[in-house]
Amino acid sequence: MKKAIKLSLVAALAGGAMLQAADVVIDGYRGGTLDLTFKAMTVIDDEKNGWAPSEGSGYLVKLKYETPDTIVDGLKVGVGMYANGDAGLTDWTPDDGGKPAGGLVVDTNGDSKSLMGELYISYKHKYFDAKFGRQTLDTPLTKIQTSLMPNFYEAYMLGTNIIDGLRLTAGQITRMSMGSRAATDFGLIGEATTTGGSAVKFVQQGGTIEQAKFYNIGEISGVGEKTNGRTVVGATYTGVKNLKADLWVYHSDDIANDYYAELGYNIPVTEDMAVKLNAQYLMQKDVGDALAGEKDFSMLGAKIALEGKKWGVYAAANKSGDEDTAALEKGYFNAWGANPAYTSTIFSRNAYRDDVEAYKVGGHYIIMKGLRFVVDYAEYGQSDTPSYGGAAIATDDAYEVDIAFNYKPNKNWFFRVFNSRRVSEYNGDLAAGITERRQNHYRAVVAYNF
Repeated sequence: MKKAIKLSLVAALAGGAMLQAADVVIDGYRGGTLDLTFKAMTVIDDEKNGWAPSEGSGYLVKLKYETPDTIVDGLKVGVGMYANGDAGLTDWTPDDGGKPAGGLVVDTNGDSKSLMGELYISYKHKYFDAKFGRQTLDTPLTKIQTSLMPNFYEAYMLGTNIIDGLRLTAGQITRMSMGSRAATDFGLIGEATTTGGSAVKFVQQGGTIEQAKFYNIGEISGVGEKTNGRTVVGATYTGVKNLKADLWVYHSDDIANDYYAELGYNIPVTEDMAVKLNAQYLMQKDVGDALAGEKDFSMLGAKIALEGKKWGVYAAANKSGDEDTAALEKGYFNAWGANPAYTSTIFSRNAYRDDVEAYKVGGHYIIMKGLRFVVDYAEYGQSDTPSYGGAAIATDDAYEVDIAFNYKPNKNWFFRVFNSRRVSEYNGDLAAGITERRQNHYRAVVAYNF
């Protein structure tokens, strides 16, 4: 009965969404914009080895409204409600060796959970803009791959384009809410190394932090006390044709300073083909009371891509530093949803661990209008970062292969089927009662945006 109720709820939400429109207009009056999105994901199959998820389903319903700027030009108020839960196909107590995919839901048992993830006031002028309140943040170290429920931040952000070609950004992040993928970022992906995008155990892993709930930046990073948040300063330069340069600094009070730089340059070859060159650098140093421990991490990256009208190929590499002091061999403290590395894959972020030489190649081909075939292969070797509190040491060369078919028949619908094959660098080590750490994982995704 519980599954039937959940399925009925999904159907009702999806059916009701079809009655909505993107622009609200009443008798010629601009009533703002309405964004209603439905997304569902399910695990089709996987090896049943007690490590990788072998079943599970989840949904997300997003309802966001933004007022028009009728009172003051450029001034708007936005509110976004998000509901996430099990779509009714998950066996939470499997008796065949399977493991539910916890990364699809924010509630421990898959029950529906709602969150006001966005509640902000925004102002946009020709040379100046501001956004205060709950929001998603589009900066290099606050973007992460999401499955269903996103990560949200409570922040005060300012930006200016007063100099042609130069975008300046500054802000303060005070609190954060972790999305549906966060427990997977710490466990399956991060393997309890604190390098995968979150650095704390969640309720379903024996911790105290809940997903889809706002916490102080210090609390949600697991350092044991509240802090004064993260200060963000960034500059993006696009004043030269085909060139883009980024420089960002993040000061996390009493934890660490992060420095990120990226340079990209496009070289047109023909009217329909271009070579894209990119380089990146990430550095982290502990600061103040160093609540997360000593940090002295660095990572270099490079990527070259050749893209045509119907196809594209690329090759990328990342190299992280090798620290001599054992206490520092913990990798990048990735507690607040960062993932800029060129060699990251769907379930691997090993480039943020110590002493890693990572490589990734891939490409895509457009089979027909709206249908794209994508394949990626990444090799990570073995890092110096121990997992599970030092219980597991890298013993295997880690790699991941991702193959996907993406179909977008129009601007509203999106379908995706993908397979991920992965071997963990801790494969063979006994930790948390598990020895074998392999994946052969199929998922399907459907999304409808109204």
